Amino acid sequence: MFATHIVKDTDNEIVGYIVDDTFYTDYYLRQNIEFVDNLSLDTQGKIQSGRELPCLAYASVVGQKRYQEIMAKNPFVRDIQRDLEEWRQDKNHGVLQLEGARQIGKTTELLKFAYKNYEYVLYVNLVSDVYGFKEVVQNGCSPMEFEKYCRRSGNPHFKNNCQTILIIDEIQVSEQVYNAIRSIASSVKCDIIVTGSYLGQTVKEGYFLPAGTVSYIKMYPLSFAEFCRIYDESELLEKISLFGKSQQSQYDQLFALYDIYRRIGGYPAVIRKYLESGNYEECYQVIADLLNTFEKESGNCFHSSKEPVIFRSVYREAMIGMCRERRGSGNKVVELVTNIVKASEKLLVSRDEISNAIAWLTYSGIIGECGCYVDGDIMKYQPARRLYYMDCGIASYIGADTEVEQGTIEGILTETFVFAELYRLYTKRYHKRKVKGDTPAFSVYGQNEIDFMLVDRKNNVYGIEVKTKDGAPKSLRVYMDKKLIDRAIVAKRTNGGKDGGFETIPVFAVGCRFPYE
Repeated sequence: MFATHIVKDTDNEIVGYIVDDTFYTDYYLRQNIEFVDNLSLDTQGKIQSGRELPCLAYASVVGQKRYQEIMAKNPFVRDIQRDLEEWRQDKNHGVLQLEGARQIGKTTELLKFAYKNYEYVLYVNLVSDVYGFKEVVQNGCSPMEFEKYCRRSGNPHFKNNCQTILIIDEIQVSEQVYNAIRSIASSVKCDIIVTGSYLGQTVKEGYFLPAGTVSYIKMYPLSFAEFCRIYDESELLEKISLFGKSQQSQYDQLFALYDIYRRIGGYPAVIRKYLESGNYEECYQVIADLLNTFEKESGNCFHSSKEPVIFRSVYREAMIGMCRERRGSGNKVVELVTNIVKASEKLLVSRDEISNAIAWLTYSGIIGECGCYVDGDIMKYQPARRLYYMDCGIASYIGADTEVEQGTIEGILTETFVFAELYRLYTKRYHKRKVKGDTPAFSVYGQNEIDFMLVDRKNNVYGIEVKTKDGAPKSLRVYMDKKLIDRAIVAKRTNGGKDGGFETIPVFAVGCRFPYE
């Protein structure tokens, strides 16, 4: 084996060497110097070569190469990169906690961001870590402990500055590490991001929220706008007229993508399968595998034998049953779900057990809660009165395996698409939000119900009716006549237009083009 290049960082310090096209750290080579023919140790224990070696920059040898490798395997351009960059540019930023469901691409996007913007990337996955990161915490989180960890794990020396980023993945598996976030942040100067697929664990007894230290960003499966970006149609989505003034072929292009997206959803693995095969059944198999893995991994967090059955019933049966319940009841959704699970599983289950299962699914990013504005009054908000899947691919897969009639399934899929697109508006970083409130909400006024009510930052109230069939939006008319809403929006399969006080828009634009200007 021969060393061909010496590798230095931006401070002109030796980081390691290239040996037979592979990078090895300086520390590692000093422990294994006998295996490299043209390197040896001098009397002070420093590496020396038989002849002067050309120099390469560490960032290009490791960072840029790794970034290019990740991009080649995962070329989707995600909006989360803008949020991460905004966090980095904030001079007073603390630790970032990135939240989101399993398999939506959190780790991939974090590594893209890290290798693109930092010289040193220290990535720790607490599920698979065999180098003792917990020892760093147990021994006080000092820079010296990080240096020792870097040596154990084969990373270059620990540079304690803003050109280093520490990413702790699956942090929920270690109560000790999670509770040490504040200590880690106060002990080192590098940037820190923590993430995990089951952060619902951290609300349990024993975990302590590091208030004042952590900021939060939520990540989701690919949105429809991100999906359009794959097909180079994102600019068309941003500019197409919402009221029928663009070319018919342009609406046709976007509706063709909408039809695909509504069937397969936004999980990266599912989209890759569709790009590869164009086969919906193969996409459903990927979704089935994702859900099966999710069930098994979630089972590790349950205590009683009954909990996995309850958990599976809530998202596989109860939510389809709840979607059949088209009229809002005003009761908490947990009561309806409890009755459905009792009927379907013949189990004696409690309200608290169902509530825990819903909370777990919500924290895990599988479902989202929809509130209710009672009597069309935005001051009478009731949380968690309906549940939706956060991905229409999951809804499509589960819907295809039920006995619900196709017309109802179509309505469920369309509403799921709209809910998931609107939900993102509520979870953007505060200064970017265009809406007020915590979650999307439907509204009931007497015998009338509209699918969604939104309030923008200027207190304009939007009533949104989602239509899969032709017909007048009668409830929306009542809300207009009673002056409960300022704008009446009908979202359906249309080029859009304005008539009789209603604004009809293409359903694919309901989230990404809000407030429909």
